[in-house]
Amino acid sequence: MCLLLTVLPLAACTPAAGPALTSSSVATAVTLGPAGYGELTLGMTPDQAKATGLISDPAGSATGACGRYAYLKGAASNGTEGRLYFSRKLGLAAIFGYAGVGTPEGVGVGASYGQLHKAYPEWKPAGGAERDGRGQTAVPGNPAAVYLIEVYGGRVVQLAVQVKNQDCY
Repeated sequence: MCLLLTVLPLAACTPAAGPALTSSSVATAVTLGPAGYGELTLGMTPDQAKATGLISDPAGSATGACGRYAYLKGAASNGTEGRLYFSRKLGLAAIFGYAGVGTPEGVGVGASYGQLHKAYPEWKPAGGAERDGRGQTAVPGNPAAVYLIEVYGGRVVQLAVQVKNQDCY
């Protein structure tokens, strides 16, 4: 009696692989805080920040306490939405968010006062107003930073993470 044995390559027995997973095919939510925005971290120089690929070319003058600025890619590139402020002394001193960018605690532009207060119960506007206005609150996980949050009409209209002792505004 003769036995015929067929040997198949190992690849014939393994399931076919799906498409390769690349960093560009995985959606990653970038948040504002506790140390910055994605790879951008508070304290970086303008050149270090530019090297992340997350910002526009830094502009402004290197004279004065805080003459250099840039914008996050995807921001409107005007006003404060997505604006970064660079201090000569402190490096990247402030990063302003824009619509669609929020904190790890879920607060972003458009959040209600109730959502803000639930995430940061100690936030209150400067000047004694009850709900509307601009105020600061601690950044959980970063004692050297604060969130600057402005509320108008019961909604967050501006959000930034900044070094506590920033000297830009």
